[in-house]
Amino acid sequence: MSAGCNMLDAAEELLQQRRIPESIVAFRAAEAAGYDADRCAAGCWIAAMLSGEFEAAWQESDGIRRRGAADPNRFWQGEDLTGKRVIVRCLHGFGDTVQFLRYIPLLRSLASHVIVECAPDVVELARCMKGIDEVVTWGLHAPRHRLVWDVQMELMELPYFFRSTLASLPSSDGYLKLPGGTLAKAKSAVERCSLPRVGMVWASGDWNPSRSVKFEAIRSILDRDDFEFWNLQGGSHREQWLTMEPRANLRDHPMLNNAGIVPLAAFIAQLDLVISVDTLAAHLAGTLKVPCFLMLQHAADWRWMTGRDDSPWYPSLRLFRQPRSGDWETVVRQVDSALEGWSQATTRCVA
Repeated sequence: MSAGCNMLDAAEELLQQRRIPESIVAFRAAEAAGYDADRCAAGCWIAAMLSGEFEAAWQESDGIRRRGAADPNRFWQGEDLTGKRVIVRCLHGFGDTVQFLRYIPLLRSLASHVIVECAPDVVELARCMKGIDEVVTWGLHAPRHRLVWDVQMELMELPYFFRSTLASLPSSDGYLKLPGGTLAKAKSAVERCSLPRVGMVWASGDWNPSRSVKFEAIRSILDRDDFEFWNLQGGSHREQWLTMEPRANLRDHPMLNNAGIVPLAAFIAQLDLVISVDTLAAHLAGTLKVPCFLMLQHAADWRWMTGRDDSPWYPSLRLFRQPRSGDWETVVRQVDSALEGWSQATTRCVA
C-alpha cells in the first residue's frame, strides 16, 4: 500500500502546485489503485472548484455522500428542505460565514424557519443579514431554551444544496444592512480628507501564516503620500503600525481596536479602497461593494480559483497572486503599481 500512498501524496502535491489537470489524473489513478475514495474525491473537488467547474465538484460531493453512512445527528442527507425548520451551523472561519450567509434568503424561501448558529463574535453581524429567523451561538452565550429543528446543515453545504454554478451564484449585494447608529459613528470617526482613504490588512489568522505578508514588505506602499492609510489590522499584529514614524496620512482609531466585526464593517464602508490579505476584511469589503485589492498566496484557497484577477463572489475585488510560493515582493510591487492607476482614475472621476 505504500506505493499507493505515494501516488496519493503525489496527486496532492500536484494540486498544491496548482497543476490542476495533472492532479486530477493522479487522483483518478490513486482511486483506481484502491486507495481512499473520499480523499481522492476531495482532491478532485478542490481541483474542480479552483477551475470554476462547480458542477464537477458537486458530482464529487454526490459520490462522497453515496459512500457515507446515514448521519445519526440529522445533518442534511440530501433531502428536500421545503417547509422544514433548518438550523445552519457556521463551523468555519469568520470570512466563510460572511461569504456564505448570502445563501440564507434562498434557503428561507424554501424552509419554514431558519436558525443560524455562529461564533459569538459573529452574532451581531449575522443579525444584520436577511432571511434569518433566529441567531444563536455556543459557550456562555448559548440559548437557554431548547432549539426546535428538523434538519441541520453546515453553512458551506449551501452552495452544494443549491448546485451553484458561476452563473448562478447569489449576489452579495444588499444582504447585509448595518445599524444606522454604528454607521454614523464610523462616519464621524473618519474625517473628510482630500486624499483617497485606503484600509490596510497585512496579516491573516495565525493558523495559516502563509497567507500573511510581513509588515516590512508593505512599508513601500505606506511610504506613499497620495493616500490616507487606515490601520484595519486585528489581533497581535495590529501594533506593528505603531513602529512607523508618525505622519498625517497614517491613521488609526480606537473604534477599530478589538471593537467587533460590525464596527469594522461600518468603518470599511467609509473607505475608498481596502488592501488586504485573505482574511475577514476582504469579505466585508466585497459584501459592502467597497473596492478591495486582495493579496493571495500562490496556493490560494479554492474560492479564489486560478488564472483570474477578479472574483465572481465579490465583483469589487481585484486579485493579486504570488507567481511562486512565498513571493510577496512581486505582489506588493503589483499592488503599488495598481494603486498608481487607481489613484489617477479616482482623481479623474472626482474631477
